[in-house]
Amino acid sequence: MIKIKGLTLPVVSISLSLEGTTKEVLINELVDKLHSQVFQNSYFLIETDNTVDKDTLKHIKNILENKNIKSIKTIEKSVIPTTKNTQKRLMIVGKNLRSGQYIEHNGDILILGDVNEGATVIAAGNIVVMGALRGIAHAGAIGDDSCVIVAKKMIPQQLRIAQFIAIKSEDDEEPQVAELAKVIDNNIILEPIGGF
Repeated sequence: MIKIKGLTLPVVSISLSLEGTTKEVLINELVDKLHSQVFQNSYFLIETDNTVDKDTLKHIKNILENKNIKSIKTIEKSVIPTTKNTQKRLMIVGKNLRSGQYIEHNGDILILGDVNEGATVIAAGNIVVMGALRGIAHAGAIGDDSCVIVAKKMIPQQLRIAQFIAIKSEDDEEPQVAELAKVIDNNIILEPIGGF
């Protein structure tokens, strides 16, 4: 079973499960779904359950890379929720966050606007900001340092991923492209993202 959901291009969520199918069928279905050029140069959040083994996941990542698609995070869950009462993993905030506003969620957060200076966003998962991130963003708040923060304009007061903290210097130039923040070698680094 494959579910592909556009959080917001170029960030896409993909859920994978081998329940009721085979590795070959799953991979063929994935290749078919990714045939469209629209996914090229996208970033994928991959969500799996315990039916998908490491070899299958590695094969899938290779397929994504061959199509110029990058995996930015793999979420392993014991099951993929199917009940209506299950809390949604993704919280979508359809507004700008003003100074003093505070958003916290036990999952991923998508902000369809700006996070202004003095506003705070805290997520157990990833954070995607479609506008400018000028406030404080803390991804992986319960200790997951594989989480990422994505913003169209990354000019935060502070970034945190798990226990790691980064503060942008006032001397830093304002970014001209969207950026992705992630932890590498115990430091938060920024990577430019095209097509945002």
